[in-house]
Amino acid sequence: MQKLSSISKIFIATVVVMGAVVLGNGLLHWQSSNPAELLALLVMTLIASRLKAKLPGISGVMSVNLPFLLIVTVRLSGGESLLIAALASLVQSIPAVKSRTSFIQALFNSATITNAVAAASLIFGFAAHRGLGAALSVAGAGAAFFLANTAQVALVLCLAEEKDLFKIWRDMARLSAPYYALSAGIAAVICTAIQFALWTEALALLPLMYSIYTSYRFYFATSAAVAPPMASAAAHRISTSTAQS
Repeated sequence: MQKLSSISKIFIATVVVMGAVVLGNGLLHWQSSNPAELLALLVMTLIASRLKAKLPGISGVMSVNLPFLLIVTVRLSGGESLLIAALASLVQSIPAVKSRTSFIQALFNSATITNAVAAASLIFGFAAHRGLGAALSVAGAGAAFFLANTAQVALVLCLAEEKDLFKIWRDMARLSAPYYALSAGIAAVICTAIQFALWTEALALLPLMYSIYTSYRFYFATSAAVAPPMASAAAHRISTSTAQS
């Protein structure tokens, strides 16, 4: 089996180091004003991270934890949100029965999500400090998360497969953009509701994500048989060959 190229390994290592630096900086400036809220959001995000739908034509899955990640970005401090993001992506990478996920792939996934949350937090803070409403600020954070996450994944697949970067990103965006938009909308509604009610009452709306998960899983399962493979070989090499370096 062909191994990953040197530039692919360098990029993967760079993303992992960036994620570690971002997380370390967040933990270094740790602040926690509401430990109960932190614990509740952590548990809910970890549970949502295990609800995964297989995307057709891509050797990968999509979790329904995005609304939770956007909520923790808005509600919690930088260190808290980055820690939850790193843990959630690691939990998401835990292999199911009879499947294998390499440690390197799990680290890359965790770093990718951590970097995306950092970008979302940066954009949210920028928008909020300029007087934009909560809904627009959350929408901006969702867009930043979408671009940062899909760009990192598309680039590593492009380097591994030596295929057109824009085509890979376009195919990923076509499948996932509606979910990102929906997740940003749900997060905006919940974060707005928290301003007028206890956060525990607002979070009661989050079981809605389970119904979205089941709908996505059914839709993608019915379309997977006809979808052309896009990056299966690349993802397989990322999960196997990098572990040999």
